[in-house]
Amino acid sequence: MAQPTGEKLERLMEYYASNYSFNGSVLVARGGDVLLSKGYGYRDVEKKIKNTDESIYQIGSNTEQFTAELILQLDSKAKLGLNDPISKYLPGYPYGEQITIKNLLTHTSGIYDYSKDNSLAGMPVSMEALVESFKNKPSSFEPGMGVEYCNSNYILLGCIIEKITHRKYEEQIRAKILNTCGMSHSGFDFANLKDENKTTGYFFINKDNYKAAPGTDSSYSYAAGAMYSDVGDLYKWHNALHGYHLLPKDWQDIAYAPVKNQYALGWTVEQIMGRKFVEHSGDIAGFSSYEMRQEQDDVFIILLENNMQPGTSNSAIAKNIVKCLYDKSYKVPGEKKEMFLSLETMNKYVGEYQFTPDASLIVSLNGTELTAASPTIKSIRMIAENRTLFRIEGMDDQVEFVKGKDGKFNKVILYQQGQRVTGVRVN
Repeated sequence: MAQPTGEKLERLMEYYASNYSFNGSVLVARGGDVLLSKGYGYRDVEKKIKNTDESIYQIGSNTEQFTAELILQLDSKAKLGLNDPISKYLPGYPYGEQITIKNLLTHTSGIYDYSKDNSLAGMPVSMEALVESFKNKPSSFEPGMGVEYCNSNYILLGCIIEKITHRKYEEQIRAKILNTCGMSHSGFDFANLKDENKTTGYFFINKDNYKAAPGTDSSYSYAAGAMYSDVGDLYKWHNALHGYHLLPKDWQDIAYAPVKNQYALGWTVEQIMGRKFVEHSGDIAGFSSYEMRQEQDDVFIILLENNMQPGTSNSAIAKNIVKCLYDKSYKVPGEKKEMFLSLETMNKYVGEYQFTPDASLIVSLNGTELTAASPTIKSIRMIAENRTLFRIEGMDDQVEFVKGKDGKFNKVILYQQGQRVTGVRVN
C-alpha cells in the first residue's frame, strides 16, 4: 500500500505547490516507512535556489514541544512538580502563588502574551528584560479559570529550566534532547546559522508578489519559538517520542493529556477520522510550520514553510494528508476550470466591500479581468468558478458575491483558511 499512497501524497503536494499554496518541505511517515520527503518552491527566490528535504527553517512555536519535554524530564527526576506554584522558582512574580507550572504548560495561566508587542523582536534582549515586558500587564483571567494561547507561558518555563539546572535553556535542549535524538541540523540563533541549506523567510502574496521577512532574534522568541530544524531531524524527534527514548511511557503520555480546549502540554489534541492526533503549529516572521503525530499507527506529518502567508493553511494541508492515508475514496484536488463571464456581468461586482473598519476588499475590472485588492495587498486576478463564486489566483481563498432583494450585489462572503467572513458593499 505504501507506493500508491506515496504517489497520492506527491500529487497532493504538487497541487498545493503549483497553486502557490505551499513553499517549503514536507515529510510524511507511517509505521516506520517514509512515504514522502521532498521540498517545493524556493528557499531563495531571488537566486532561484529550490527547497529540498534538507532545507532548514525556523519552526516558531513548535519549539514549545521541546520546552514541555524538558519540563517533564525534570518532573520525572523530582526536580520540580507540575503543580508547583511558579513563585517557588520565580519569587516576586505577580500572582506567582496562584499560577502553577502546569498552568504555563497548558496556557491556562491568564498571563499577558508578550508577542502582541513586537518592538523587541529584531534585537538581542535579556531574559530579564523579556519578562519585564509582560509581567505587570493585566491578566486575561484568573489562573486555571480559562484557556488562551500565550507565548509568555513558555518564556517563563525557560526561565524555570535555567533556575533549576543552572545552565542555559539552549544548552539543556541540546544536551537532553537534540543530542539524544541525533538532531544535528537543529538548534538556535538562526540569524547566525552558516549552512547552505538555510532558507530565507518570506511574506508571499502570489508568485510575483513577495518580500523577505525581517529577522527575529532568538533571544526574543527564546523557549517559546527560537528553534530551527529540518524535516529529517523532526522525524528523528518523532521516533524518539514514539519509542519512549526521552521519557518513560507514563510521563510521556502526560504530554498528550488535554486540560482545557484540547490544550495538552506543548501539544493540542484532535480526533480525526476516529483517531487521536497530537499537533502544533508555529509561526514566526517569514516562516510557518505544522507538526502532527498519531501514536496508534505511528503516523508523522511535518510541514515546514519559508512563507508566513500561505494560500492554504498548513493545518488544512495536513488534514488532507491524513485523508490520503486513511480515506481510500479521497480524491486529490485537480486543476480548477475557469468560467467565461461577460464584461457586463463582471462589472456588477465592481466596488469596495468592508469586513471590519480596518479590512476591506476592493474589486475592480481591469480590461477583461476582474481583480481583488485590499489596502495592503496589490491587485490579484479573480478566477470565476461559476457566475457568483470566484477563486483568488494562486490561492485557495474564494469570494462569493451575494445578491440583495434590490437585485444588486451588496455583500460578499470570503472563504479563507476554513473561515467564512461577510463583507458589505460601501461604494
